[in-house]
Amino acid sequence: MPSLVLGTAGHIDHGKSTLVKALTGTDPDRLAEEKERGITIELGFAQLTLPSGRTMGVVDVPGHERFVRQMVAGATGIDVVLLVVAADDGVMPQTREHLAIIDLLGIPRGVVAITKADLADADWVDLVAEEVRTLVAGTSIDGAPIVPVSARSGAGIPELLATIDEVAEEAEARHSNLPLRLPVDRVFTIAGAGTVVTGTLWSGVAKRDDQVELMPSGKRGRIRSVQMHGAQAEKAVAGNRVALNIAGLDTDDISRGDIVAEPGTLTVTDRFDARVTYLASESKPFASGTRVHVHHGTREVLGRVLLMDAEALQPGQSGLAQVRLEEPLSPRYDDRFIIRSYSPMWTIGGGVVLDVLPPRRTTLKPHERELLDALLAHDLSGAALGLLASRAIPMTSAQVAAAIGVPRAQVADDLNRAKLERLKVGGDPYFVTAEALESILGAIETALLTFHDANTQATGLAIAALRDRVDRRLEQKVFDALLEIAVERGLVVLAGGEARHPKAASTALAAEGEATEKLLALLRAQGLAPLATAELAAEAGVDPGLARKVLGRLASEGQLLRLGPDLHFDAQAVADAREKVVGHLREHGTILAKDARDLVGSSRKYILPLLEYFDQQGITKRDGDIRVLGPRG
Repeated sequence: MPSLVLGTAGHIDHGKSTLVKALTGTDPDRLAEEKERGITIELGFAQLTLPSGRTMGVVDVPGHERFVRQMVAGATGIDVVLLVVAADDGVMPQTREHLAIIDLLGIPRGVVAITKADLADADWVDLVAEEVRTLVAGTSIDGAPIVPVSARSGAGIPELLATIDEVAEEAEARHSNLPLRLPVDRVFTIAGAGTVVTGTLWSGVAKRDDQVELMPSGKRGRIRSVQMHGAQAEKAVAGNRVALNIAGLDTDDISRGDIVAEPGTLTVTDRFDARVTYLASESKPFASGTRVHVHHGTREVLGRVLLMDAEALQPGQSGLAQVRLEEPLSPRYDDRFIIRSYSPMWTIGGGVVLDVLPPRRTTLKPHERELLDALLAHDLSGAALGLLASRAIPMTSAQVAAAIGVPRAQVADDLNRAKLERLKVGGDPYFVTAEALESILGAIETALLTFHDANTQATGLAIAALRDRVDRRLEQKVFDALLEIAVERGLVVLAGGEARHPKAASTALAAEGEATEKLLALLRAQGLAPLATAELAAEAGVDPGLARKVLGRLASEGQLLRLGPDLHFDAQAVADAREKVVGHLREHGTILAKDARDLVGSSRKYILPLLEYFDQQGITKRDGDIRVLGPRG
């Protein structure tokens, strides 16, 4: 029997909270202000036991137009909606708006309760029922059963419970096979326990000691304990109302709208591609680029909707769009979202998330359109291949699955069977289309040639800087594997942590080779009394910038010992000094700095940093003014 959540919807003062109390015995209005004013302001929660023995979590949402944000936050987690319409009022503005939200969120099951039935005669109740039947026609809850009730007298309550039970039996369970995802609707502290978050578990399983990641911040924590309906539980599965006690995160770290997720399974994005629907009830076209409030899960952010196939949507139309966000979200493929007008605020549409991290564009290339078409059709095989073509970078099967929002097993076989190029990076194969691979290799070559044209005196470009020029989305380890292919094809030469094009930098390489010979010869001649960098460069007739680069490379190669930005010793001279100092210590046991200076033929300016270096290496050990033999001497 799947775990399900029942959520209320309807106009203010139509008796939603009173009905929940009559059904469950729990008053969902928990705030003093709610009880004083007689209206629901925040989400309320209860547990419902049905005649079959099934239990459902209940989310009671506000009906006032000023609290539609809270209504959307509650509605995004429900499986069955209880649409409440008062017999004495009939259909009202928030009845229509709440129903539009239910339809846009794709909630597939519903029951309509005509409350306050004792305040109207039977004929009037029948008229209201017919009005509601017409209202829900064509929506996601088309044909929902309608039950007149009176919470005050109890009339119709048994029939309503039985109807909810029947509808719940037909509802589908949520995705327990997907990674853990819990949109937070409340966060608070319990004395002696710490931080607690509540919400409806959208997918996955929450267990004690599981590591979790808070999105979009990326902060990590651990589930200390799990509660369902106020009772401790070993685990909670998708579809349940849960409370998680989280260690490692303070209440200041978490806000309503955040998502508690399995680490590494969600993407933070400032845009996503979607199919957007504009409500038929609107009176004017929806223009591309319109600023809106975007509601996803329990979070609301501002953004703009940029249409891809038209300059505007007419009322009732749908179309592909890119939603650009002013604050980050962490959506997953196939999530539903709501859009409300910027000001004044009312619900104008919504949609379904397709690609959660697309390039910034509104004109679609053929392979990008194929990807969105596959996602719309729930063709996961086509979507996996389309995603690789659209991203145009190497990805693992796990990365592709996470980007689409499905288990890895659902795409891994398709990728393995497809005609794709493969890169071995560590233990994971990375898949890439042949076209994308050639494009990246071409971009590497172009970036190097462009660099050489602009920097004729440079011998090469740092590998990390080259990756940034080619594509910052590439992981460094993946870029290194791509460079290996480029080297095999003769497109790149790697040396000293740099990359260069084999047909470029010949003049610069010759200049660097000449500078290397001159600087090495000078330093060998100077032994343990070397000139500072600027003086070395001047003495050798080498550009100061080139001198610094050469000295750094020689130090990394071990030909020089660098003891500061201006102090470079010939490696052989240092080895000779070490041998003399160690020999003296083995014979005499101790040595003073002045004696070491005379022993190696240097001066105080140079012997002190050398002795400190020997101390650091464990060759000598300082004891006051003297030094003795160290453990590595």
